[in-house]
Amino acid sequence: MTKRDTGRRNTGTGNSDSVRSGAGTGRGSGYGTGPRPRRAEDVPPVPQVGRYLLLRKLGQGGMGVVYAAYDPDLDRKIALKLLHPNANHDNEEARSRLLREAQAMARVSHPNVIPVFDVGMWGDQVFVAMELVEGGTLGSWLKEAKPSWREVLERYLQAGRGLQAAHAAGLVHRDFKPANVLVSHAGRVYVTDFGLARQVGDGPEAPASPEEAQVLESSDRRMLDTTLTEAGLLVGTPNYMSPEQFRGTQLDARTDQFSFCAALYGALYGTRPFDPGSIKAYASASRSAELEATGTQSLGGTQSLNAAPAKAPVISPPPALIREPPRDAKVPGWVRQAVLRGLALDVDARFPSMQALLDALSQEQRHGQRKRWLGAAGAMTTALAVAGGVAWQQSQVCADAGALMDSVWTPGAKAKLESAFRATGKPFAEGMAVRAVQVLGQYADAWKHQRVQACEDARVSGVKPEEQLDRQVVCLERRRKDLRATVDLLASADAAMVEKSVDMAHALPALHECEDVESLAEQQRRPSDPALRDAIEALEDQLSEVRAQVDAGRYPAALAAVKALESPVEKTGYLPLKAEMRFHLGWLQEQTGQSPEASRLLSRAVFDAEAGRADRLKVAILNKLLYVEDGQKHFDPAANWGELAEATLQRLGGEPVLQADVKVNQANLAMSQGHMEEARERLTEASALYDKALPPEHPKRARALFLLGRLVLGTGDAKGAVPLLEASLTKTLAAVGPVHPDVARRHGLLSLALRDAGQPERALPHAQAVVDLYKTLHGAKSAQVAEALDELGMCQLGMKRYDDALKTYEQAVALKRELLPEGDEGLQPSYDGVGQALLGLGRARDSVAPLQLAVSFASAPPDALAESGFALARALYQTGQSPEARGEATRARERFSESGMDERVGEVDSWLETLPKESPRPPARKPPRGRRR
Repeated sequence: MTKRDTGRRNTGTGNSDSVRSGAGTGRGSGYGTGPRPRRAEDVPPVPQVGRYLLLRKLGQGGMGVVYAAYDPDLDRKIALKLLHPNANHDNEEARSRLLREAQAMARVSHPNVIPVFDVGMWGDQVFVAMELVEGGTLGSWLKEAKPSWREVLERYLQAGRGLQAAHAAGLVHRDFKPANVLVSHAGRVYVTDFGLARQVGDGPEAPASPEEAQVLESSDRRMLDTTLTEAGLLVGTPNYMSPEQFRGTQLDARTDQFSFCAALYGALYGTRPFDPGSIKAYASASRSAELEATGTQSLGGTQSLNAAPAKAPVISPPPALIREPPRDAKVPGWVRQAVLRGLALDVDARFPSMQALLDALSQEQRHGQRKRWLGAAGAMTTALAVAGGVAWQQSQVCADAGALMDSVWTPGAKAKLESAFRATGKPFAEGMAVRAVQVLGQYADAWKHQRVQACEDARVSGVKPEEQLDRQVVCLERRRKDLRATVDLLASADAAMVEKSVDMAHALPALHECEDVESLAEQQRRPSDPALRDAIEALEDQLSEVRAQVDAGRYPAALAAVKALESPVEKTGYLPLKAEMRFHLGWLQEQTGQSPEASRLLSRAVFDAEAGRADRLKVAILNKLLYVEDGQKHFDPAANWGELAEATLQRLGGEPVLQADVKVNQANLAMSQGHMEEARERLTEASALYDKALPPEHPKRARALFLLGRLVLGTGDAKGAVPLLEASLTKTLAAVGPVHPDVARRHGLLSLALRDAGQPERALPHAQAVVDLYKTLHGAKSAQVAEALDELGMCQLGMKRYDDALKTYEQAVALKRELLPEGDEGLQPSYDGVGQALLGLGRARDSVAPLQLAVSFASAPPDALAESGFALARALYQTGQSPEARGEATRARERFSESGMDERVGEVDSWLETLPKESPRPPARKPPRGRRR
């Protein structure tokens, strides 16, 4: 197997999505590398066998143990099968079987038979060095991938070709089953475990004695999945054994055909074709009749591989021996007919050869009969047909590589996500589930398309070298693990995560990065040491889980997880991995209030990324560093980090989303320094870049417009802010639907902008929408509803609908008194609103008390106190308290001036000028002197 056939392997302890090996389960030796945590029992008992360095145990079968090993001479990982050191049976027989397996496999050179590199002795133990397949068993693939019948058939056709190649070399496998077939991550199938194989001409098996039959009957059901290789027992696995194996008569290629069809039936229909006990009973009856007729114990002799042995009397099979397939099975009838023929109890009723069975099962053969004239059309046409067949096979392999995603984004995963969302009871849960599922599904589909295209470019059209495919596969496998981490987290979502779920789905790392072969080629190569590469891949998987936690806002959990990875990552010395670890660790320190430590870690991460030539990661780190330094008012360093990010982006040749992300934080930096025009330019550029690169419903497009609108509104340009905030609202609705906290926030700011623009009648429906949304989201008696009522009242005041405003503000006051502690400044705007409404209704005397309460909150914002004070001044004047009115107006003027509200300062001055001049008060009269007496 070349590198192009391999995918990344997950050796972490988290949820796995790779195909698991059957190794270690007693169900086949398993030369595949399933994603299993390293356990104490997996550690090899010795470090080395011959020149091969043992890495870890993959599994074991009846005869031996299989290890992942490293060949230092050829610098490659292999699978090394070693005779079980604790075997207590006939070691000589076991050694001969293992040697026979190696010799048998070495004689077969075929893409669907596991290659053997070396065979030898280590002490008194036989070892076989063979190719290490990155993947798992066919049985594991069937369980995890939930394939269609077409996908099942394609895999089994590959396995059948491997069996046919063995038959052509004069071998009968005798123990074909899903556990003895490996499937690589690229979809290639390998037949393994030829330990029971025999050459044509070997004598018949010993028949199953009554004692042996009793052993079979009394064994645990798990034994039906175990290869029986002990001396004196029949060989094979009962669930897949043919009648002639139970009888112990001469075997040929049609024996493998029976086992192949038994396995294929189970894969297609999800049930075994028959009860092994019924086959055994039939075989026993048949054997008894044969012995009675011939008086012999065995047929003996030699014969052609596909020829029938000496004919035994045929015993009628038990009724309904073959189970009926499920009624809802969608397998075509022609497939079932071919499989049933291969399962014929009478060996002569089966196909004459494995190739004949494969022809019957091949859709190309079935639907391509009309193309047979190509064979007579000349050598050139024949060559083209052969080339086309190879291309078709490669296309199928590539299609299977894309199907790896089907183990991550499955109907079951989708159902778990939807169930978790519903369980939160949030009113927006269903809508968010629909949108999150849509985004995740689009990501999965795009991944599959890109994975297939990369494979076809290298293996079908040949427009790209296989080395590029290797790099793309590594990148895409990481993206698949990123998706898995997010999907797994969302499957246990709480209410806060449901609110963020669409953002989480959109935050998945961009797939187009895996198409940038130049950047992938420049990045630091992974170490050649296999164990170290395994460690790096396992740590990457765990960092994918950290990334998902960060996106979900679960900062404490993510921080604990990444701290646990700090030491193992450092030990690898792999710079891109170190940069990624420090990136997450630094950002999480910032999120938990440790900004200086965040700066230190992110700075180190920048240099790790630069040394490892991981430019996209470097830009992401620089952008966070810009944000962190800005927050600490380290403006010059922040600006420098931003400029370095821009320079790195130029080297990348254009990354609009990353570029926009940097511009957003540069805008924040400009605002921190009071450079509002520069900030406006940066946000305008960022919004344009997002619009260019992202789909309409992407939350970043809505958020950029919201930030820009808020900035413009803050500069006093309410009319300029309105269209920006309207566009932000439209895009937010597209991103998260009509019921979501983000939608309420968009309505709220738009209402404020419209009021400031002098359009309270247009603001009113947005303010009402906020009230309604918060009642839905948080309940009628919530602080959010109380605050929303204040904004609604402001719109009503602006429209001079004083009666409505009074009712609205009175509701707000009542609700806040119930929710807030006495004296909380949150009551200030509501008291102000009640007073303003009463003043508008001409009830100046009634308005004085609530307005006096409003100005009593000394900690309230100066502009709010100024508005309340000016209203109180007018109320006092209307009630004949001119001196007090002048004093309140003067204090209001000072607060307006302090807030930079020059226009309101002018209004107060104008109002004060209308007041009548205060006449000087007459001097106090002296009390009359008392009369003298």
